[in-house]
Amino acid sequence: MGIYNALFIGASGLSSFGEAVRVVGDNIANVNSLGFKSQNVNFSDVLSQTVGVTRSNIANQVGNGVRIGSITRDQQQGSIQNTTSPTDMAINGNGLFALRDPATGQTNYSRAGAFILDQNFNLIDGQGNIVQGYALDAVSQKAVGNVKDISFANLAAQAQATTQVTVGSTLDSNAVPLATGTVFNPADPATFHFKSDVNVYDGLGQTHAVSLQFTKIGQDAAGNIVWDWHASVDGGGLAGGTAGTQTQVGAPTASTLAAGVVTPGTQSLVFGPGGELVQENSPALTFNWLNAAPSTVAMNFGNAAGQGATYPVATADAQGISGTGLDGTVQMAGSFATRQMTRDGFAAGFLNKLETDSSGKVFGVFTNGQRRGLFQVALANFPNNAVLGHVGNNLLQETIASGAPVLGLPGSGGLGTISPYALEQSNVDLAAEFVKLIVVQRGYEANSKTILTTDQMLSSLMQVKR
Repeated sequence: MGIYNALFIGASGLSSFGEAVRVVGDNIANVNSLGFKSQNVNFSDVLSQTVGVTRSNIANQVGNGVRIGSITRDQQQGSIQNTTSPTDMAINGNGLFALRDPATGQTNYSRAGAFILDQNFNLIDGQGNIVQGYALDAVSQKAVGNVKDISFANLAAQAQATTQVTVGSTLDSNAVPLATGTVFNPADPATFHFKSDVNVYDGLGQTHAVSLQFTKIGQDAAGNIVWDWHASVDGGGLAGGTAGTQTQVGAPTASTLAAGVVTPGTQSLVFGPGGELVQENSPALTFNWLNAAPSTVAMNFGNAAGQGATYPVATADAQGISGTGLDGTVQMAGSFATRQMTRDGFAAGFLNKLETDSSGKVFGVFTNGQRRGLFQVALANFPNNAVLGHVGNNLLQETIASGAPVLGLPGSGGLGTISPYALEQSNVDLAAEFVKLIVVQRGYEANSKTILTTDQMLSSLMQVKR
């Protein structure tokens, strides 16, 4: 029987090394497969046969060949290749993307992050599996709720009315106060010194040009310079207004002049000897829009410095914030200029493009210039990622040996981070695979020699009878 067993031993070698060639060939074939992890073949011997026992009870054993003990996967990180697509993502570190098959509801997992948008604006892989993630709260921009499909359908940035305007103007200190008794008229440039415009939004996203007019009044009891300010808008945008007629918003009490001393009004700015703003009287303005809900706008001319007992810091600034008095509207010698004019609010907009950061957050950039977080990609981790079931198309499935997945956010709980605009390549080392191929080939040839030699020995045995 021994000589015949040698044939089967050689055959086991041929079978095992043949399978090893398949493994190496699979590695080489997937050298460009995204997120592919190469496999290694581990051989083990077959149960030996005892052929005799000596007096010392030492068994004489002869092996029965070889078999494949295990095929393991190399979990080493693949190289990262940069791309130009905002929906391409690579995982740096542990974790797998979770992908739901919409046809079966089965969740698959993958390291390949080449994602695209389908006709329903779902974020999918090349096979139509929908990427899973967490919705982001619009205010806190933090992940909320359970894992769900990442979809950007019907997203829009709703219009937001303007609530605050910040004015940074330089008023000319050389301006001469107007004649006593001059009444402000927004349509008559002779009733104010300077004008500056800013566009504000109503609740429907419609823009309205608001004019700010500044009028120099004179000095107060402390020798500071007092200016009145007014706001006006085309009456066509206001309820009860007349189109083409500039209409003042609010009902301010003008500053008064008596015996050469000015008492600041309800909409006035007071400047100290260095041109700094020392008192800001700036009540919020209510705009009664024609086609939209009324909106209240706070006018901020800067952080007033305050000056002694006359202008205590606690009451000198309309917002109650003290400062240098030089960060907003100031009074200096020279031409009038508006250095900056900022306001919040925006018109309605639609999703224009997507952006992704290292935490896996996907941001939407809208046509109105707004940018906000929409989703955060979920990553899955298994107790043993190396034994997940491979189902093709770069997809993996949970097995009994792998354990149940734990889903979390990138960068937390031992999970890796996300490289946006990038893809993870295969970790196959071609040089190492070619060396393996040579070793396997030589092993196969050697086992074939075993069979050939055994055949020759059997032939010699047959010659004995002759």
